[in-house]
Amino acid sequence: MPSLAGRSAEEVAGALAAFRSGARPATVMTRIAKGFSEDESRAIADYLAAGGAP
Repeated sequence: MPSLAGRSAEEVAGALAAFRSGARPATVMTRIAKGFSEDESRAIADYLAAGGAP
């Protein structure tokens, strides 16, 4: 599993959108991402990009 450290908010938001749409298939993340709205995904991406995750 790749680390989220050092990823930009745009990259994280894009990945979540791809998981949500099915463009980026995954066993677990597809199901998790579908539970978030676009605004929630952006907030998560901003948090992670600001150093909110190890």
